[in-house]
Amino acid sequence: MAADNHPNYAKIGFFILAGIALVVGTLIYLGGFGAAQHEFIAETHFSYPVSGLDVGSAVNFRGVRVGSVRRISFIGAEYEEIGNPHDARQIYVELALDKRLFRFGGNAGRVREVLERLVERGLHATVSSSGVTGLSKIELNFPTVPLADEKISWRPQYVVIPPAPSILQSAADSVTQILDQLNHMDFVAAWSNVVEVTGNVNVLLQDVTTLLQAQKGNVGEIMDNVREASVGLRAFTDEIRANPASLIRSSSPERLDETR
Repeated sequence: MAADNHPNYAKIGFFILAGIALVVGTLIYLGGFGAAQHEFIAETHFSYPVSGLDVGSAVNFRGVRVGSVRRISFIGAEYEEIGNPHDARQIYVELALDKRLFRFGGNAGRVREVLERLVERGLHATVSSSGVTGLSKIELNFPTVPLADEKISWRPQYVVIPPAPSILQSAADSVTQILDQLNHMDFVAAWSNVVEVTGNVNVLLQDVTTLLQAQKGNVGEIMDNVREASVGLRAFTDEIRANPASLIRSSSPERLDETR
């Protein structure tokens, strides 16, 4: 009976190993394989820098997190056949989307069709800042202003969500365009034109002044004539007001016998 009180190390070891395997399996399922079952891969690309964006950065659709960034590379490193050599330098971003969040209208299992339909309606991807931390994220949304999508020169492996310029990039492009226009302006020639126009105006004013001084006597005579005409017109108006019949008769009519 004393032998029955000894612990069974074989059973204890088996239960310990089974527990460890269960914990490791659960962690693997929750951290990788389980999440991978619900992943749908899409891709986008950007011609401007994506500073602050990293693997694991959030991917939001209209403010709701629907996935994360899975891979960041260059188009030239991902695809060998590229029609336009300049496209090789574009930044390639691979997105891991949760297909469970794209089952609109009960379209389970047809996430690719749903995403392609959203792209046809104008869905675009934008890199935006998450806040003061300096981290960036991918925003999927429908721009208020229709954008002309650039044609890609490679054959994509996944559904392509076209890029849209970020707010900072748009502002930087506008400032650059204004500065470029200013650089191309000939300020010396423009100032010369202003000086020339000012000189012409001065000459014109001098000519007008000379003309007025030369016609000073005539102007006084014209003003006297206008004054006399005004006095005559006032007298004529008073006469018409006193005797309106004078407009149709040259003289006053004679009185009838009955009124004499």
